[in-house]
Amino acid sequence: MNYCVSTWSIYKFAFTAALMATSVILPHSLSARVKLVAIPERANLSVSFHHPHHVLVQESRVLNLQEGLNKVDFSWRAVSIDPTSVQIHVLEPDKGVTILNTSYPPNESALVWELGSDRARDAKVRITYLLHQLRKEDFYQGILARDEKSMEFRRFIRLFNQSGEELSPVDLRWNGGQVNNTSLANGEVLDKLAESPVRVKTMKKLIWDAAVQPWDAEHLQSTPGIPLYYMTSNSVSHGLGKAPLPGGKTRIFMEATDGVAFSGETVIPFTPTDQELAINIGQSREVKVTQRKIKDERTNLRRNNQNQIILWDTDETFNVEIENFKKEPVALTMVQHIDGYWKMNQSSHPFRRREASVIEFDLVLKPESKETLTFTYQRLNVESDRVVRMRK
Repeated sequence: MNYCVSTWSIYKFAFTAALMATSVILPHSLSARVKLVAIPERANLSVSFHHPHHVLVQESRVLNLQEGLNKVDFSWRAVSIDPTSVQIHVLEPDKGVTILNTSYPPNESALVWELGSDRARDAKVRITYLLHQLRKEDFYQGILARDEKSMEFRRFIRLFNQSGEELSPVDLRWNGGQVNNTSLANGEVLDKLAESPVRVKTMKKLIWDAAVQPWDAEHLQSTPGIPLYYMTSNSVSHGLGKAPLPGGKTRIFMEATDGVAFSGETVIPFTPTDQELAINIGQSREVKVTQRKIKDERTNLRRNNQNQIILWDTDETFNVEIENFKKEPVALTMVQHIDGYWKMNQSSHPFRRREASVIEFDLVLKPESKETLTFTYQRLNVESDRVVRMRK
């Protein structure tokens, strides 16, 4: 960024000299000197990425102010500053310095502050502004232990600087961490370890969703896979929980005798603290699920004045056969969707109601085993297509 006295400012300085030359004959109230203050080198610089869409820059400087009115010229060339966001704050002394106004010279990347001071002094100020074309991406790396019950979890940040500004030295700050006294040149891409690696508890799980996965694999040419996840939590009890985790690409490796082996990659969503984090690394074909609806009967029929059936209940029964081909236990979550008003009449396994229309069965399949899950529910007040059309 260029901080200099523009031609426009030099004219003001000449006017100031003329005003000073007449101070002998002017009343004291009109003889206060007007000084043009050049911006000194910044004492420190920090960049904050706390906001998801805006980057805040803060820089501290010490201004040499004279008694009376001082004009401070702040200019930038080929730097992507939002001019409406530039502000100046007097840090010390807290009394005796007043920010009077801000003016924007026409056709210039600059602004001029007018500061009044009750005496000559050095005033420490903070200048803040929003900087465009400087962005941050988060990405993660996990190295699984051989038993797959924990992993070393690392968070990185990748910075892209196309702002036109040379940031050196600079302190970088974001949710959950910071890096001090580094440098980021214009046009540079910089990767930084966001925080120290942590050991995170994990659990390997398959999640079969009835709204997404095929119900009957026998009619398919290939065996469908079931999404495979490593489950953890952004919580202190699991080794995380210091701050929300921004979404980002995540690569998972596994410890091996000769180093590590690549397991897969995904993009994790934004995860608040104390929320579950599911890292999907692909699909498993070592478990087979076959689901069929074996009963769907209308009951409690209701008719209108024309004897047309407009409302009824249904009794629906599902049979799910699950086969584990692995020689070890497998954790499997079955997700089922039930629209409308309903009540469960019978279930062979416990379930939990995640949402009004979503239930989940958590199963632990024995090695090389088959298991059958059955459940029957009653859907209440099912409307006919005719009633639905009338509602619309």
